[in-house]
Amino acid sequence: MSDETCAGCGKGKPTMQCPKCREIGLPATYYCEQTCFQKSWKEHKKEHKKAPEASIPTMSAESMMMFNFTGELRPGKITPMRMVPESIARPDYANHPQGHSLSEQASNSAKSVRLRGDDVEKMRKVCRLAREVLDIACAAVRPGVTGDEIDRIVHEACIERKSYPSPLNYYGFPKSVCTRSVLCVTRVHLLCTIISHVSQVT
Repeated sequence: MSDETCAGCGKGKPTMQCPKCREIGLPATYYCEQTCFQKSWKEHKKEHKKAPEASIPTMSAESMMMFNFTGELRPGKITPMRMVPESIARPDYANHPQGHSLSEQASNSAKSVRLRGDDVEKMRKVCRLAREVLDIACAAVRPGVTGDEIDRIVHEACIERKSYPSPLNYYGFPKSVCTRSVLCVTRVHLLCTIISHVSQVT
């Protein structure tokens, strides 16, 4: 039972939440009962297609005042971090406040890893998924497309494949893919990070 209020009637202690919001990774929307949910559905379903607003500053007000800008260009704002359904397995840094990977810090990164048995097939599966997501991301690149739109496309492609987008919250990184002016950076980042959690694949 949630401490939130019903999005339909406003009553406290709702007992259910919108399954579509949970499926596509939107913030949870709660309802007290099925009847309330059905009455609200016509308006609520619009939220599933609504583009998020860029509202998070990339630079603090204090830093903006102290920085010696040489022109009119100023840092923009970004959209909120996209959600991942609870049913998807996630790395240890996904819920860490600073995005630290404690397992990564504890491991010996210089030591090579040899895959054996089922891990080889898991690697093949993850590489196929990574290739699919990479192709989808590359197909979305065109003049005028924003990094946030590519992030949405990559994020949704990962969710559809029941995969956690590895860059998300890694040491606080707020997006599901790193997009830069050189596409190969995104390409390498996608392939390397998506295959970095082979042990989570079933």
